[in-house]
Amino acid sequence: MSVLDDFVRIGLYRERASEFELLAEAEASADVQLRFQVIARHYHELMYRELQADKARMAELMERARLQRHQAAPKASVSAISDTQFFLIAAE
Repeated sequence: MSVLDDFVRIGLYRERASEFELLAEAEASADVQLRFQVIARHYHELMYRELQADKARMAELMERARLQRHQAAPKASVSAISDTQFFLIAAE
């Protein structure tokens, strides 16, 4: 799935949770009100878990990119010569 699909799904979960919260507020029956609140909590949980999964995927992608940049960087060879010797050689 794409990142856009993930964001759409997160938004839908948030909207459904809000819908059920509104239904619970408008309901006269305490039993039905409780059911709507439980459903709303489930949608909130789905939204939260999807957000956590998205953060984990992004962190993994960033770590892979960091490792690729690190591997692609030219390896600087550090020799045992002193700074003074380096500048004398460079001046020649």
